[in-house]
Amino acid sequence: MNVFCFGAGKAGGRVVEQLLQYERRRKPDFISGAAACDTTAADLDALELIPEDARVLFGATETNGRGFDGDAERGAAAAADEHRKLLEPTDDAPIAASDAFVVCAGLGGGTGGPTAAVLAERLSEVYDQPVYGVAVFSTSTTDQQRASNTLRSLRQLVSNTDHVFGFDTASWVKDDDEPISDETYDTLNAELARRLGTLFAAGEVTTADDVGASVVDASEIMNTLRGGGLATLGYSERPLPPRDTSVVGRLKRLVGDDTESVDQIESLNRITTQTREAVRGQLTLSCDIGSASRGLLVITGRPAWLNRDAISQNQGWIEDQTGSLEIRNGDDPRPDADALSVLVLLGGIDPTEQLTALQAVADADASDDA
Repeated sequence: MNVFCFGAGKAGGRVVEQLLQYERRRKPDFISGAAACDTTAADLDALELIPEDARVLFGATETNGRGFDGDAERGAAAAADEHRKLLEPTDDAPIAASDAFVVCAGLGGGTGGPTAAVLAERLSEVYDQPVYGVAVFSTSTTDQQRASNTLRSLRQLVSNTDHVFGFDTASWVKDDDEPISDETYDTLNAELARRLGTLFAAGEVTTADDVGASVVDASEIMNTLRGGGLATLGYSERPLPPRDTSVVGRLKRLVGDDTESVDQIESLNRITTQTREAVRGQLTLSCDIGSASRGLLVITGRPAWLNRDAISQNQGWIEDQTGSLEIRNGDDPRPDADALSVLVLLGGIDPTEQLTALQAVADADASDDA
């Protein structure tokens, strides 16, 4: 699935940078273009992979390039006033080659969330491609302004996109009382990028050997995300046994004879174990998986390990866990892979329990002010 990525605000720009890094490490290209927009000049200057001419500074007359310091209302107003400027990176971009837009943002501040919602709304008006959001936030914040900004921006982003991938950093950070360092944020963004990248790269083939028995193309992803709402991603990755690096093994690969002998019971057990790890482990946004309305199971690895019976069986297991019959599956063969990965996308989830804490923070401080 080819996507054009926008990063709104500091966190959004960093997520897009991590996606670009992930794409560089993978064989298939899935990013057709990348841009960033911010009200803080220093954060745009710190970006390395997003082209300079695709970095948009706005609101400068009000902030002098120093940001809105958490004031989401001013950030939203500036984005709305300069919405045409925000879309300038698409003017000469290969939009026709893009299957979708992906707008990434952190929701607690004054720029990212409000700008992402404006971007999504305008992109939907101008282009036919679906627009997906990537929302990074923390449900453990005790700061009233950040809680209020997060809730409002999340509602707006869900309203203005075709679906939103949620990423709650609270479940990934052990000590909530300590400020999160830039290095930790980079690690978290890399984890998010690995999951999103695995999803978008599936089906983007470079050779005939990369074509799966059940291809995960853009339409499969879009159908899983239709209907709007929030989505979460589960992931599990484990190394595969080393490939034959002997002279004979290398010669076989050179002549196209790279048949790998794999015990089918072992491949079934691996896929089954990792599917359960992906669903029951650390989701990008914790939720009751029974609330999911749709899902997609993607298995990536060397072709011999992609046991179709195992994939179908685990699709059925996810259907049982979610109560949804709209669970799709696909394999993503990568002949050079040194690991087997399982990605589970659950769409239309209900994270009400997790968001209740944010609402409590906002309501409590509002009551105190009254």
